[in-house]
Amino acid sequence: VLRNVVQPLEAELASANRELHEAEKRIDPLKTKLEMDRSAENEAELQAARREVDRLRQKRDAVQSRIPRYLKAYAVSEGKPADARLQRKGDPRQAGPTVPRGFLQVLGGQRLTDPNAGSGRRELADWVIQANTPLAARVLVNRVWQQHFGEGLVRTPSDFGSRGQPPTHPELLDWLARFIIEDSGRPWSLKRLHRLIMTSATYQQAVVADESALNRDPRNELLWSFRRRRLSAEEYRDALLMTSGVLNRSPGEGHPFPPEPFKFTQHKPFVAVYDTPRRSVYLMQQRIKKHPWLEVFDGADPNAITAQRPLNTTPIQALTVMNDPLVHQLAERFAERLLNAAATDQSRLDWAFGVLLCRAPTEPERELSLAFLQEVRESLGESQQSGRDAERAAWASWVRTVWAGNEFVFLD
Repeated sequence: VLRNVVQPLEAELASANRELHEAEKRIDPLKTKLEMDRSAENEAELQAARREVDRLRQKRDAVQSRIPRYLKAYAVSEGKPADARLQRKGDPRQAGPTVPRGFLQVLGGQRLTDPNAGSGRRELADWVIQANTPLAARVLVNRVWQQHFGEGLVRTPSDFGSRGQPPTHPELLDWLARFIIEDSGRPWSLKRLHRLIMTSATYQQAVVADESALNRDPRNELLWSFRRRRLSAEEYRDALLMTSGVLNRSPGEGHPFPPEPFKFTQHKPFVAVYDTPRRSVYLMQQRIKKHPWLEVFDGADPNAITAQRPLNTTPIQALTVMNDPLVHQLAERFAERLLNAAATDQSRLDWAFGVLLCRAPTEPERELSLAFLQEVRESLGESQQSGRDAERAAWASWVRTVWAGNEFVFLD
């Protein structure tokens, strides 16, 4: 279909775009000519040129509408295999001897058995994950450990060499690496690795205050307590979507990008934000600009490799949770769920605390919440808002304070 239908139409579209571009180039000179001599002949020539542009634009749009929409992705294809030559002093003009394609000498130094078989990408992947060189497995399990505990067994996740820090638990690191390589159920399964870590007694610990242990191990390298960890930007957004009842668990789909051909340039780049109720892993990312929510809550730089994210606590974060339009919309949805789930303030507090914090409210929290709700209701009454709308607004204001609190934002 691509070869027989799409490619001929795309060639026709390219030709139509060239015709349109040439016709559009005639407009400005004709405008200048008319300004210098406003004769009927020049006016007629300009109008004729504009009609021609309109005709060619309609022709271009008609061809474009006939092209079937299909998913596209950047990919690579096999080319003619060739070995690179050494560049003396890094100068490409001073080519040295040919270097046969192969793996790093320090990790085995394997060579291609058939240099003419292809690019060697498949062989490179096999060399990286070979069982007798478990470096890739160690790096992988360390990254997964870091995601769950905030810090990896190796504190320098992108440097396992001499300049990096040694692992705090070398035997555990090697055991996990061996587990993911030799797992009889499904080797290299991240799902099984996540399950193994999250069902362990170490992960299921709570944050505890132990002065004796703190004095002996102030950095908690022995993992005598769970490390309190702030939710990542993506986790935080997903938690808001889930507790508000808005989260769409279905896989992501294509984004509504502008139609081709693109006319973006270095000085007029493509910038957009596409809201979605799906998980944050499906957010559209662009290299030149962070998503607004991810930027506020220390999301990774999409233009760089980020092994460890910075952790900042700023007033902007609290202001975002209290004032962001998305948070207000989700708070309204949560309040509507709450009003439908329970009939009294006491039962609504029990339901809300169970959904948001997975526990019942304490008496001081209950008294503080009821006083807050009463104050908001009085304020809404002064603004002539009453009935169910006022109740929804009061509870929406209350839930935003919980969403901004440490107990919701931190995992302990």
